[in-house]
Amino acid sequence: MSQVHDRAALAAAREKYERWASSAHTGAHARRTAEKNAAFFLPHLKPGMSLLDAGCGPGSITVGLAQAVSPGNVVGVDTNEASLEVARAFAETRGFANVSYEQHHIQALPFDDNRFDAVFIHAVLQHVDEPVRVLAELLRVLKPGGVIGIADADHDGAISWPEEPLLDRGNAIMTGLRPAGDTRVGKKLRALLAEAGFVRAVGLVTGGAEGDAKINALNGAFWANYFVQEPFVAYAEARGLSTRDEMAEIGAAWQRWGNHPGSFAAKFWCQAIGFKP
Repeated sequence: MSQVHDRAALAAAREKYERWASSAHTGAHARRTAEKNAAFFLPHLKPGMSLLDAGCGPGSITVGLAQAVSPGNVVGVDTNEASLEVARAFAETRGFANVSYEQHHIQALPFDDNRFDAVFIHAVLQHVDEPVRVLAELLRVLKPGGVIGIADADHDGAISWPEEPLLDRGNAIMTGLRPAGDTRVGKKLRALLAEAGFVRAVGLVTGGAEGDAKINALNGAFWANYFVQEPFVAYAEARGLSTRDEMAEIGAAWQRWGNHPGSFAAKFWCQAIGFKP
């Protein structure tokens, strides 16, 4: 097999995986809400503000932000058109007329300088390879004195029981499949804000736990199924990160974890608030 053919096959496997992964995670992302996931940011919002939700996904947080600033306008942007279609339907069925959605990359937004009073960005920086560049672009579209709220994960703050090496191995495979990003970005948020030019940055953290039998069974089943889905398996094999047999074992380990009577997992979500000078 030629190197050109190898590259083409890898690119095709990656495209199928990323398209499938976006759909697979939409349901979980749609359970996020402003009340839960942006609680640290809501006190900084006032009626009449204009707000950008950068990387809005299916829009379940966006509508809560729109409610907080109403009658101000909210724009949600994302690169994934399928997620934006879900977001538009979500807002329409709930009667939110002050929110709109556009497909853009947050590293190069089409908005004028000093456009928004507030910017929110949730679980996005862990997926980008130049977070300061992203934050600098968000600084550009903020008005002077405008506020930014960031929330992101940090895998150094994750714990689970019972301990299972196969689950750790699965996490390593998923990290290896990321095209870019840093799963430990959470602890760096305040520093990244400062580097991008924001001032008066404050770092925060909340903890989330999964200790309910029903929830853990659902999560275990989700990841057990995830690790045997063909787009995921094919891409991991094409990247040389794992084998079909190993991923089947990881899936079975997730099922065991979800059904274990004492299963527990918890992790930090790091947050930061900053302001444009």
